[in-house]
Amino acid sequence: GWEDAPLAKDGIEEAREAGRLLKLHGFQFDVVYTSWLSRAIETAWYVMDEMNELWLPIIKSWRLNERMYGDLTSLSKQMVAQRHGEEQFKAWRRGYDVKPPAVSSFSKNYPGNDKRYTKYLNDLRYSVRETLIRSIEAGKFEKHRKLPKSESLKDCNDRTIPYFTEHIIPEAVNQGKRVLISSSENAIRGLLMHLCEIPEEEIVGLEIPNGLPLIFDVKSKCVKLLDDGTGRDPLDVYNFGKSANYLFRPCENEDGTFDEECDLTYVPDSLLDIPHSEFA
Repeated sequence: GWEDAPLAKDGIEEAREAGRLLKLHGFQFDVVYTSWLSRAIETAWYVMDEMNELWLPIIKSWRLNERMYGDLTSLSKQMVAQRHGEEQFKAWRRGYDVKPPAVSSFSKNYPGNDKRYTKYLNDLRYSVRETLIRSIEAGKFEKHRKLPKSESLKDCNDRTIPYFTEHIIPEAVNQGKRVLISSSENAIRGLLMHLCEIPEEEIVGLEIPNGLPLIFDVKSKCVKLLDDGTGRDPLDVYNFGKSANYLFRPCENEDGTFDEECDLTYVPDSLLDIPHSEFA
């Protein structure tokens, strides 16, 4: 969720390995997008460090944050299942438009109590209710924005996908820039839902492996994985869930037909063919 935990030791190594793999395949980027959460920012740093590209510009947006899990924030999956039951846990986790219980206005997990959001977030409307609550508490008039107290996957997508289409696409991809996006599971799930045209009823079945570079070729409209040199089939190694077929469908040819013989593994020889039309 939005709890700002640092990147774990395993996450650091996964990020470094992702950077080494991208460098091995000759990737270079022009701009990096990430969220306001430390673990996503740190992931970008470690990837860039391995690629000798720490100097790259980083653009941060809260709209790339992980899903806001409300009153479940900071709880493990096991704890949620124990407290609320396995059935309810699955409904919150996998229901597309089901929200977990909301946090209160005074919870430490409410972003309205975090200065990064109260001071620097300026692209949400103001909340009459929160403004009234905060003004009474402070004994003076204080405006407060309508920050999320809980989100369904749909809510997360409703902020992530527009940011991608209204900012990342016109400001970077359409300018021929090579883009690296470092974000969290549900934000990435939303981007893939948009890019791969995954139906709402299928998106909850998509799993996103941690630390694995996903290469989307804008030109061919398909997702590729990098060959790690082991000879293993990535689909045998990584769990993409029951909706994986939406990610790895055949790539499009220039005439709009599908290339039934395309491989899901991105090979170095093809780098020169699409030097400005991919992002990871």
